[in-house]
Amino acid sequence: MTRARRRTALTALVVALLAAAACSDGHGRNSTASSTAPPSESPRRGRPLPVAVEVRQQPEGATLADPAFRALAGARAEYGRLGGSTFQIEIPEDWNGRLVLWMHGFADLAKTLRTGPPKIRRYLVSHGFAWAASSFSSTSLVPGRAADETAALWDYFVTKHGRPTWTYAMGTSMGGWATHIAAERYPNRFDGALALCGAAGTTPGLRIEADFFVAAAFVAGVTQAEYDAAPDVGKLIDARILLALQSPPARTRFENIVIDLTGGPRAFDNEGIGLEWQTKWRRARLLVAARLVPPRTEPYRLGPTSDVTSAEFDAKAIRLHSDEKGLRAFSAGTDVTGNLAMPLLTMHTTGDEQVPIDQAQVLHARVHAAGREALLVQRVVKDPGHCGFSSAEQEAAFAALQQWVEHGTRPDGTNLDRTDLLRLDRTFELVPRPASSGAQAEPGDVTLTGTARLGGRVLDAQFIGAVVLDHGLVTPCNVTIPPIVHGSFELTVYGQHEAGCGRSGSRVVLWTYVGSRKLFSTNAIDWPESSAANVTVDFSTSDPSGASPRVFELNGEAYGPDHQRVRVGARVEAFIGPTRCGVASIRTGVFDGYILHVVGPDAIPGCRVGAQITFRVDGAPVRETVANGGTPPRQFDLTAR
Repeated sequence: MTRARRRTALTALVVALLAAAACSDGHGRNSTASSTAPPSESPRRGRPLPVAVEVRQQPEGATLADPAFRALAGARAEYGRLGGSTFQIEIPEDWNGRLVLWMHGFADLAKTLRTGPPKIRRYLVSHGFAWAASSFSSTSLVPGRAADETAALWDYFVTKHGRPTWTYAMGTSMGGWATHIAAERYPNRFDGALALCGAAGTTPGLRIEADFFVAAAFVAGVTQAEYDAAPDVGKLIDARILLALQSPPARTRFENIVIDLTGGPRAFDNEGIGLEWQTKWRRARLLVAARLVPPRTEPYRLGPTSDVTSAEFDAKAIRLHSDEKGLRAFSAGTDVTGNLAMPLLTMHTTGDEQVPIDQAQVLHARVHAAGREALLVQRVVKDPGHCGFSSAEQEAAFAALQQWVEHGTRPDGTNLDRTDLLRLDRTFELVPRPASSGAQAEPGDVTLTGTARLGGRVLDAQFIGAVVLDHGLVTPCNVTIPPIVHGSFELTVYGQHEAGCGRSGSRVVLWTYVGSRKLFSTNAIDWPESSAANVTVDFSTSDPSGASPRVFELNGEAYGPDHQRVRVGARVEAFIGPTRCGVASIRTGVFDGYILHVVGPDAIPGCRVGAQITFRVDGAPVRETVANGGTPPRQFDLTAR
């Protein structure tokens, strides 16, 4: 089957599965879709309004960004400040009376508080849903506060627009944790909840990084006495632990222990650890140094993956210092009891190492112990990434939740009450995931293996990717984004069957992240004549653009005039006047949509900085425009006319 035919088949499959996920009653029968169902209202709608939630009046440790945004066609935007946070609200002209409250993920102690829409914004607006989101008043780990300030935003919405007929809470990562809390705390406001990759509460959530650190210290041979005497946790990590993990056998042993501690073997388990390597160590440093670690009283339990017994590990594993007073203050209001007060649908990916899948198992156990199992459905997607769900998968889950809440149709889920996660009864991916860095190679693609260096030293990094340089254009063309492990990597790059990608005469520049900085390699690679090549690439923090021209990066999804997603493989082009300044295509897998690099005049003279960019999708003009070289939007969706 040709690639084009496979894409057509995939698109048809996604549409069919999405419809089935939305309309199935869990037993193979079809139920009436909510868009055609008779009008209905939440049983909460006739009740008196609850007492307004009191929130912090000033932001904490960060400044507020301007929340202004442009509404989609057929909708209106509202935004402003509410206490110590900002908010955004978008209401369709044909509002169906339903509201989705969106809660974003951990902002990693950023200096600026920002608000943003859910990934399924376009789906919600086109189906008549209003949505609202808060920046929260802190960029720290504040799931309890996030739930409270989101409830306060509901209060604000009601004073302006009246009580919605139905209200849904939805969040991702820390926002998923907050959604678990909201599903227990706010039954007087919300009717149902969709939690994406959220932790199961205070102790299990904070132990994710703590156990990661303890496993690494065990493999490195760090003793309790050595840890107790260490004046600086950061130096202990750098000089002892990370140095020991550069040995491939030690790294393998460490990963096996981590896999056992987080649920056992499952799809993409090793890949997930590699993807989150930098993030995990950055957060472990902060958590362990601040002593925000729940005391451990129960023994560690390992599984069949590790070459060490549970008893041996438990006897030698260090016990981390804990500041009990500081921990109580930090974690106040963040716990999850399992005492659900509304239907809750959760989603987790198998390889997620930021919020491992055992968090879903812990949540299931707590809900079961509280006698609320009838209100919980859990779904699993086979993917290596943190919250690595496609938009279609999120839309299908939301549609299933709506059917459950409004029509009593309980959705299908994944049975997580088991020890063997390699044999799950069902999973819910709607788009294929590459099995490994080289698994998706097709005729014309090339697989690059080799060594990556930073300042002459071998590099460890969370990601490595590639752009192709061709007649001034710079196109992202990596099939996956694998990690760099002690300088080694394996990366597959698309050939010319993907718009703008590799062909004879083009060149490849690799990219990575060092901290939060994106670096391009200082050397470019001629497109190989064969399907594989071994290369050495160098990166420099003093020359972040390296061998690539400077680019203005945009990413998002593309839609037709009917608000349906444009087909996979569609060509996306950026123009300044008549000059083409960027080209890409719609893809699935690594990124659900398009990633487009728009070049400047140093690459193509007509691509002026500051000039308005117009776009075409498969030759059709697009409504949206943006200035070249400005501050790129977080997500820039395109709508064909």
